Amino acid sequence: MLPEHKILLDSINNRFEFSDLAGLNPENWDTLVSEASRHRIAPLLYNKIKLAEAESMIPPDAVRKFREKYLANAYRNTVLFHQLTELVARLNNRDIPVILLKGAHLAEFVYKDISLRPMSDLDILVKEEDLHETVQISFSAGYQFFYDKNPEKEKTNKNYEYGIMSDFIHFQALIHPETKCMLEIHCFITSEDSPFEIPICGLWERAQPATLNSNNIYLLSPEDLIIHLCMHAAYDHLFDFGLGALYDISLTIKHYGENINWNEIRRRSCQWRTNQCLLLVLYFTKKWLGASIPDEIFENFFTDKMVHIAEQRIFKTNETAPFHQHYTHWRNRQGLRDKIRYILNVLFPSREFMANRYLKSKHSRVLFSSYFFRFFQAFKGICAIANSVLYDAHYVSRLKRGDNDLRLREWLIKS
Repeated sequence: MLPEHKILLDSINNRFEFSDLAGLNPENWDTLVSEASRHRIAPLLYNKIKLAEAESMIPPDAVRKFREKYLANAYRNTVLFHQLTELVARLNNRDIPVILLKGAHLAEFVYKDISLRPMSDLDILVKEEDLHETVQISFSAGYQFFYDKNPEKEKTNKNYEYGIMSDFIHFQALIHPETKCMLEIHCFITSEDSPFEIPICGLWERAQPATLNSNNIYLLSPEDLIIHLCMHAAYDHLFDFGLGALYDISLTIKHYGENINWNEIRRRSCQWRTNQCLLLVLYFTKKWLGASIPDEIFENFFTDKMVHIAEQRIFKTNETAPFHQHYTHWRNRQGLRDKIRYILNVLFPSREFMANRYLKSKHSRVLFSSYFFRFFQAFKGICAIANSVLYDAHYVSRLKRGDNDLRLREWLIKS
């Protein structure tokens, strides 16, 4: 762990000592700012600095960077929540229930200050039977597809399939052209091909009513929220969001407190096959952030090499990136036939997959051109790998990191 990581941990654990800053040089401060951003806690850290009236003890350039990140996040989230409020109001008018997911839920109801929790987009959950109408309402609110050259034609296209592919968990991402607000409309929180088994009907049955600026919304139950956050941090992002993801869970546990049914979390997580994700993330959250989690939760959890690998991903100390996951998966295929089959599946996926991946209608005439773009990307990747084999001094460490990522992901789906 870097000294900067210790400072970040001490800060979010409210045990910060100004003496820790004494030995920091300009390079340390640059690392501290960049690591706070990578862990998605820069706005939170600046807020703590302000509350402690400690700006005078920090180099002006570092204070400026933290302030800029805080203000940028506050502005961005203000725009996002304005868009969200307008959309929810339109859904209310059509009696379409909506659950707020992830960032919107956390920023407004757990952090209780939207300027502190970074959000990249808006995630909402609607019922599958309401998807088509929700997309149409989103169009009427100004959203459109990324590829839209003629939005009005797309909005009235009777041939367009308003569904969600088995590989995906949300409808094609929409964007508001004026505010650049991204909207992801979910009907599920796992894909059909996911190793996890999360019945969506149960989420709706347990969802809790709330209000957002006088509009009716729903929130996941505390138990469902904690499991979802753990799965998202571990499996979906492989701990790329570091301490920020752990802080989300720690603050959620603190916010809901005694209302959390830990026995139900353990039972439901086993049923959903998310137990490895849950226990690993909760272990880190208790270890590093001191979250109030009962020891009984960890009854069948044992720390091993995979736990160490996951911890290394949280406290990354270098920028040596692994090879693309396709290369890692291809290397780990057994036999020439299996390797060839994998390459063909990567280069020639279905039209539906290509439409979702490259944000085009599957009925679009230009969709075929996306295959050429995919071939070009693959060729560039092969050239980069060949160059690494010949000249990259970090080739072996990059291979090892990619293999560790693959092993960790496989370990996380063990029931």
